[in-house]
Amino acid sequence: MLKDLESSSVFTRKSAIIDLARKGALEALPDLLRLLKDKEATLRGCAAWALGELGDKRAIKPLMEALRDMDVEVRRAGAQSLSRMADPASLAALKDIRMDSDKWVAEWADKGISRIGQGLPVRKAARPKRAKAEVLRLES
Repeated sequence: MLKDLESSSVFTRKSAIIDLARKGALEALPDLLRLLKDKEATLRGCAAWALGELGDKRAIKPLMEALRDMDVEVRRAGAQSLSRMADPASLAALKDIRMDSDKWVAEWADKGISRIGQGLPVRKAARPKRAKAEVLRLES
């Protein structure tokens, strides 16, 4: 999969990024960090998302830089990743984007600020949503 990151096909590169993130392939970290600077916004955004999935602290500063990207999808992915990582080092950067023109960027920033304030651990994987009946049963 690492060799697919060098493909001339954006689709192949994006697929490789997703596969590497889902497998937790930390050996892809240097390549993903490099892709944050790619000319293709799609790849920059995908790399920002993947770095959040990996959760490696070495990605925090580059993700903070991604918050200044001209492309809204890159900013969204960067804010989401920093929010999920909930590292205090990203607090100032998240506060800076709370008033972003994109509501999703601002929402992810608020979530990250809240998570950092609560000292919550990094979520490695999203929990499946419970069915409404199950939630009602648990609340009874």
